[in-house]
Amino acid sequence: MSEPKGLFSNILHWAGQAQDMVLVFLMSFIAILVFGQVVLRYVFKAPLMGIEELLLFPTTWAYLIGSIKASADKNQIVARVLEVFMKKQKTIYLVRTVASVLSGIVLIWLSYWGYDYLKYALRVQKESPTLFIPMIWSEALVFISMACMTFYTVLEFLEHLNSFVHTPKDMLAQTEEEVF
Repeated sequence: MSEPKGLFSNILHWAGQAQDMVLVFLMSFIAILVFGQVVLRYVFKAPLMGIEELLLFPTTWAYLIGSIKASADKNQIVARVLEVFMKKQKTIYLVRTVASVLSGIVLIWLSYWGYDYLKYALRVQKESPTLFIPMIWSEALVFISMACMTFYTVLEFLEHLNSFVHTPKDMLAQTEEEVF
């Protein structure tokens, strides 16, 4: 039974590494494009039309893949205000489990909405105005990113549920350093 868990962990690790590499490439590509546009515009006084349009694609990809990475690493913005007032660790895990359920519901709804948007984008087949790049390259990622974030939120829910179930009722809340 430990073999599939190891394989699953390896797949998640590989996906995280791939996201890291793609993000580094995209950020480098964006920096090169912006630097090239600045040099062309202000040094050579010859702006190249279409760089702003071309920047749309790697910027969208970096933003959405970054949001997937934040969900995978559990680095998304979270306000744990209620936990400050809780004395029992089990209650804290219950609140985190409920928060994961609510996040999952919102992400399922956004994934459904993203799927509708993907169907629309495939039907319309828009192109960028200057370079005629198919817009599906950026629009499809809306659905893909929401689906991936839903997946990682389900994993987070299972982790919090497991912590809730296996924590003794009378265990006191840990200090901030121990919880995070």
